[in-house]
Amino acid sequence: MVYPCFMEKGRLPRILILTAGYGEGHHSAARGVRDALAGRAEVRVTDLCAEAMPGMFRVTRAAYLWIISRTPRLWKLMYEVSDRRNLAEKPVKGLGPVEHLLERLLREWKPDAVVSTYMVYPYMLDSLAARTGKAVPYLTVVTDSCVINKSWLCSESPLWAVTDPWTREIMVEKGLPPDRLRVTGFPVNPGLGALAREHPVSWREGEPFRVLYFAQRSARHARAELEAMLEADPAISVTCILGRRFRRIYPRIRELRARYGRRLTVRGWTRRVPSYLSASHVVVGKAGGATVHEVLAAARPMLVNFLLPGQEEGNARLLERLGGGRHVPDARALASALAGMMADGGAPWRRMHENLLKANMTGGSGRIADLVLKLAQERTN
Repeated sequence: MVYPCFMEKGRLPRILILTAGYGEGHHSAARGVRDALAGRAEVRVTDLCAEAMPGMFRVTRAAYLWIISRTPRLWKLMYEVSDRRNLAEKPVKGLGPVEHLLERLLREWKPDAVVSTYMVYPYMLDSLAARTGKAVPYLTVVTDSCVINKSWLCSESPLWAVTDPWTREIMVEKGLPPDRLRVTGFPVNPGLGALAREHPVSWREGEPFRVLYFAQRSARHARAELEAMLEADPAISVTCILGRRFRRIYPRIRELRARYGRRLTVRGWTRRVPSYLSASHVVVGKAGGATVHEVLAAARPMLVNFLLPGQEEGNARLLERLGGGRHVPDARALASALAGMMADGGAPWRRMHENLLKANMTGGSGRIADLVLKLAQERTN
């Protein structure tokens, strides 16, 4: 039995997109699918955890951010524990208000299909279907690559959208039905896919070699890495994005701006990341799912300067398999990697860029939008 759904003639299908603020990847994926559905569906994006339990969400999110930035070893332990847990048999406790909100949205807004970008919500959809006898078709967007936690795997999801063939193979090996897995790519902003085509990038000796650097660790790390990159070769110029860490980090790197002049540009929070990305030869940053796949969609090689144990190791592994980047554990390795890319007239960098162009990691948002619209259509028919 399904929730009653009689689509009025001429009405756009209603798609509910579920996300959660524990990591930017879930929100980024939700926005990508939303943008791809523009004009094709009536869309509602909801962070169920933030709306149902705002106080608890703020506390748990702050704890999550503190753990991943200050105690990655503790995060690794938590990840390994979650990788042994079947959420269908042992649901996360204390999320009753979240499931109640979801039930109310399904009853009152009556979506024709649901997209979940967070691993917990599919179990709630299954629970509601079993408890009420009513179900709504849904699609699970897996925001990790190559390393897949068990929390993604134990629901009754009709479809899983995954980023690449290697991830699909891993999920099949872990027992998922192959006919319910679709390789779509990560749902990045649809406009990012045009960067590689509309803004081709090249480099020759004597020209600036532009690095886009995301400072996502401490001020000490940022200073050491900036200095190492700028000393590696006089052709290197760096655009440093500090985001909301501007006040904390900028006083520690102000002197570098005076020393290196126009070779170092510093920005705080900005909406212009896509334009900076299109103008860059290399990206340096954390191996978050959204960041890595945005860089892949733009076909810019990436050097990963920090990764969380677990899922972010998989994102770095995907970069290596595509031949478009790798992990650099410290400032010295970062400087050496950049110098190596520029050697022999930039031939190593050029090969990496061409590898990513051939991989064509674009279009994920559109493919997922097509899948969920098909689910909605099959239901109403």
